Amino acid sequence: MLKRLFLAVGLTVTSALPGFAASLDTVTERGVLRFAVYRDFPPFSHRVGGSLEGADVDLAKAIAGKMGLGVEFMELTADENMDDDLRNAVWKGSILGGGVADVMMHVPVNRDFAQRNDLVVIFGAYQRETFAVARDPSRISETAGFPVFQTEKVGVELDTVPDFFLSGAFGGRLRENIVHYGTVDQAADGLRAGEVAAVFAPLSQLEGALGPDKAKFPIGRMAAPNLNPSEWKIGMAVKQDGHDLAYRVGAVVTELLDGGTVKAIYDRHGLTHSAPAE
Repeated sequence: MLKRLFLAVGLTVTSALPGFAASLDTVTERGVLRFAVYRDFPPFSHRVGGSLEGADVDLAKAIAGKMGLGVEFMELTADENMDDDLRNAVWKGSILGGGVADVMMHVPVNRDFAQRNDLVVIFGAYQRETFAVARDPSRISETAGFPVFQTEKVGVELDTVPDFFLSGAFGGRLRENIVHYGTVDQAADGLRAGEVAAVFAPLSQLEGALGPDKAKFPIGRMAAPNLNPSEWKIGMAVKQDGHDLAYRVGAVVTELLDGGTVKAIYDRHGLTHSAPAE
């Protein structure tokens, strides 16, 4: 996921035939707001016993409820990069069919990224995410920095920002102690099993993956002055001609942030909510 968030390639639109965006009036008349959420992306959107759960799922329900609408979900299989995900979710649709959603959740709110993807409107930041380290306190002290991984093993999700950062940090001296996993959840399992002394990943994903084991494996920041981005905002996207829908949904998100609903959702999932900076 992080590779798609931060290392996405440019969007090619020369052969695109964008579909029509649902206007606010159309959505209101239909009575249902359709959200795109990522498939198998805990703790934000994933299946538990057949039921779709997660912080993004609950926030989408709260938005639709505040607007007096029903809610539907389109589960999005992540493509090669975020640009492709936006195309599949909101402005064109997948070549496999399934249509498009009215609103896509969990989109990075970044000016350069938004300018590159001019077929969508990116808006409604609801979380400020950051990187963190979950550690085995019997092997890594609270005051340790990244040089500790010259002697201790650290787990990362393969081909993500933490992976690339650690591979190049300190002249490559940490590289031999990096252990690659397919997901953050798998890396957390490696931490529990003692395969690694720590896991470096986004804070929310670490909290979701460890659950109650956060008490055994403390999560905190490690100073990383050359890590860019070190934090980022998460928001939503609609198709470029859906400005009226974006304004209305954005206003609802602001109400939910100010009223404490977003924080309550994150609390319910055992996650730290950090309000996005203005």
